[in-house]
Amino acid sequence: MKWLAGFGLISGMALGTAALWINITVRQASSQEQAADGAGTHDTSIARLLAVGDVNLGRKVGQEILKGDTLYPFVSVRDSFASYDLVFANLESQLSDQKGETQSPRNNLIFTGPPDGCMSLKYAGVTVVSTANNHALDYGIRGLRQTLANLDASGVLHAGTATDSAGRYRPVMITSHGIRIAILACTDVMNMEDPVWRRYVAPADTSLLLPEIRAIRDSADFIIVSYHGGEEYADAPTVRTRHFARQVIDGGADLFLGHHPHVPYGVEEYEGKYIVHSLGNFVFWQPDRFWTQRSFAFSALLQKDREGTRVASFRCLPVRCGLQPEFLTVPGEGDTVLERIRTLSTQSLAVR
Repeated sequence: MKWLAGFGLISGMALGTAALWINITVRQASSQEQAADGAGTHDTSIARLLAVGDVNLGRKVGQEILKGDTLYPFVSVRDSFASYDLVFANLESQLSDQKGETQSPRNNLIFTGPPDGCMSLKYAGVTVVSTANNHALDYGIRGLRQTLANLDASGVLHAGTATDSAGRYRPVMITSHGIRIAILACTDVMNMEDPVWRRYVAPADTSLLLPEIRAIRDSADFIIVSYHGGEEYADAPTVRTRHFARQVIDGGADLFLGHHPHVPYGVEEYEGKYIVHSLGNFVFWQPDRFWTQRSFAFSALLQKDREGTRVASFRCLPVRCGLQPEFLTVPGEGDTVLERIRTLSTQSLAVR
């Protein structure tokens, strides 16, 4: 399977996890795959990363999970996740017990997935989630504590929130195929004005984030920063988001993964690294707009050799978003998604 630096249609899952430095046991690539990837020597290691956007396990999806259909939101993508060593998603809902409630009767912008949502993620093969977003405290501190406990119990890793301020920027540290990967998460938006949220959720504040990146730079081969921010439904990233992303890369991160606008943006090449400005939706039901129903997953090949660790190649995999997202594997609708991404990306990245 040849990976091209640019855009393409799919194939694709992630596997087990454990704690602190986490060694992931994965399917070993065949000799043919290693040769195709340019890997397989003693001096080269490769790991396959898949990143998807907003995952809301509340509302209608939460009701299906409560009925016992735990795999409901991921039934169409689970097999595609299976060829990845690491799968990342932005968890856009708490996973807390609200006595059967998955959306507030007073405000449809407040929602939660049920506790078994953590098993939905686990069974689908999601390795790690960001919990740093504007819905992190929808059902309060108690809901956040339940969410983190439920994720921990299921073995799904998480970054960006904690039950105390000291842990907000604590990175998830994973070793896959000998590559030490660190993941941090932060948010620039929150569904409350009271600054108390900053005690539990990592704010997108470079004065706090960049020292944490520097502190782990020598112990990690590859650093990923997840960012929740920007303007919802806008046609392009905000100046604030662009500036923050570049500061993060300048500060030592290797890959920037953005989300929150609910629509897909492009991929920017900056200082030899990549900024994914918005992964858009994934498990999220917003049928009123075309681009809230279509997005992409960022599929990257991480390569470690004598020259360091980097994104050796990537593909953008078109997605039809909704209650049960699916990858678009045939020409047509997927081409429309790819054309938008090309238009919004660094032009040299587009497949000719």
